[in-house]
Amino acid sequence: MDFTFGEDASMVRQTAYEFVRRDLLPQEPKFLNAKDPAERTTIVEAATGSLKEMGLYSAGVPEAFGGGGLGPIETCLIADELGQTIIPVEWGELTPILYECSDAQKSKYLAPVVEGSKTYSVAFDEPVPFGAPAKMATAATQAHGGYVLNGAKLLAKPKADFYLVFASGIGPAGPIGPICLILDSGAPGTTLTGNLLTLKDCAVTAEQVLGTPGKALSLGRKWFPLTRIIRAAAILGTCDRLLEVSAQYAHDWTSMGTHISERASIQQTLADMAGDIEALRWLVYHTAWLAAEGKKVDYDSMLVKLQAQKVLTETVNRSVRIHGGTIPPIAEWLRKARDMTETGSTVSDRVPSPPSSTDLLRLAVARETISRLQP
Repeated sequence: MDFTFGEDASMVRQTAYEFVRRDLLPQEPKFLNAKDPAERTTIVEAATGSLKEMGLYSAGVPEAFGGGGLGPIETCLIADELGQTIIPVEWGELTPILYECSDAQKSKYLAPVVEGSKTYSVAFDEPVPFGAPAKMATAATQAHGGYVLNGAKLLAKPKADFYLVFASGIGPAGPIGPICLILDSGAPGTTLTGNLLTLKDCAVTAEQVLGTPGKALSLGRKWFPLTRIIRAAAILGTCDRLLEVSAQYAHDWTSMGTHISERASIQQTLADMAGDIEALRWLVYHTAWLAAEGKKVDYDSMLVKLQAQKVLTETVNRSVRIHGGTIPPIAEWLRKARDMTETGSTVSDRVPSPPSSTDLLRLAVARETISRLQP
């Protein structure tokens, strides 16, 4: 059994590793201490520009959609390394929903996203949580050869060039099921307040429908397993960095004349962190290897994503215990952990809480496990 990465994968990893430590880690103090949000934006945009110059931006997007076409292992290695910085780098990790664009939509929306000249935001959640997609309050009513949108959506990212708006489709004969519409930012009938997008008699043409009306929850389904694995790899990188920061803090910080690393409770906490993270590492790259071999990884990808979210939560909590939860970087890592578990979920994995996306993923894994164990 050969557990080593190939030459190409090792080169990709080394490139990402050097970029993070040369260009990003030295910028973290400036990012953390920035008083003006624009200063943080400048740092993120500079990092994104560097990734484009190195050819790593959208490297994991299939060549058929204009990306670099790297395999699952290489893409996970990039996500792993970039996950180790507190700076929220954007590197072309896009929702596979966009792969369902029509030819006209590809040139107007997908291609610019892949090259990094346009941004998007998924508008799935609503201010009032719904128990099932069929109960979404936002409605897209068929009219004048297109649709008219009414309702309100919570955006995953408030600043974007266009939105992927999910709504309950209504045809002449009644409900037709969930529908996804591509909506340009600032379109007539839209009002943006923070991350709340209000829609009032917003007209959308039929050409802006993504996929088949009524089948919106199936968009990009074939690519979701790989998306889950890549997200788990990014979480792995964040956990690795948190362990590194926590171990360094325990080594350097003294209390009552002794390093806190000498305390049994601190040693036990660090050991538990290291063990869980190492187990996650093997699960992530084994699943990536299965995907690279062309194996079906629907169940494996759900399992690795669920485990990654669990390890991330535990790692953050243990890091807070070691630090005492008092220094600013920990608050930033908490924010990053929240973003990784919430915005990293695909639409097929989630329905707004209650229940939570993690609960739904756990339920899906449990059902599949039971099915596999039946005689």
